Amino acid sequence: MTFDEFLGAELTGLRKYAAVLTGDPHRAQDVLAEALLRAHTSWPRIGAMEFPAAYVRRMVTSQFLSDKRRWSVRMIRSTRTGELPDVHLSDPSIAADDRAQLRYLLAALAPRPRAAIVLRYYLGLDTDEIADELSVTVGAVRTAISRGLAAMRIAVADEQAVSGATPNADGPADRFAPAAVVHLSPVHARFQEDS
Repeated sequence: MTFDEFLGAELTGLRKYAAVLTGDPHRAQDVLAEALLRAHTSWPRIGAMEFPAAYVRRMVTSQFLSDKRRWSVRMIRSTRTGELPDVHLSDPSIAADDRAQLRYLLAALAPRPRAAIVLRYYLGLDTDEIADELSVTVGAVRTAISRGLAAMRIAVADEQAVSGATPNADGPADRFAPAAVVHLSPVHARFQEDS
């Protein structure tokens, strides 16, 4: 398989994965470009592998984690803009609001818990595969996912306390709490790229 054939088959999936992982489409492009540049220079070796897509995805993950170690990325954070409404409105755009809220919650996490949660709930990998992807133990993966989800729940609870929101009678999650955080179920549909 040539590098061009690989890109034709895998670029869309890698682009979506990078966007979910970084939480920022511009940063996702930077991370993906750096990883693909490194992959291109080593393509004779990578192309001969049994699963080159998994290896390149791991390169994207590693690039994201190494970028997060830089001072400027760690210390300069973007803030969320806009006010949340004071009342619950029944609206079909709630799913889009949930995706935006989920992106916001993921962006607030440290890099390793974010990567573990994205690998688990976006790609559907099990803990052994995530441990291999992140080069950590299975216990470290479980801890990262547990702490990341706990931090997301706390952020949702804090936001509800500030806004005065109460649980919705129509379901277990209110307008401000993405169902993915409340139910802890796979959220493949929640991570769709907004076009």
